[in-house]
Amino acid sequence: MKKNAKADLRAKSVDDLNKEVVELRGTMLKARFAQSLEGKAMGVKYRNLRRQIARLNTIITQKQKAAP
Repeated sequence: MKKNAKADLRAKSVDDLNKEVVELRGTMLKARFAQSLEGKAMGVKYRNLRRQIARLNTIITQKQKAAP
C-alpha cells in the first residue's frame, strides 16, 4: 500500500473507517458464497481484503487510544 493511501486512511474518521470495514467484510462474505456455490475463487484478492481490514482495524485502534 502506498504512503498516500495510508495517509488518506488516517485522515478519515473512525466512523468512516468502520463503515469501510463493514463493506469489505460484506465483499468477503459474497466471495465465500460465490466460491461455494459457483466454484469461483478470489485467490490473492481475498488475501488483500483480509490485509486491508487488518490495516483499517489497526488505524481505528490507534485513533481510539490517541483520543481519550
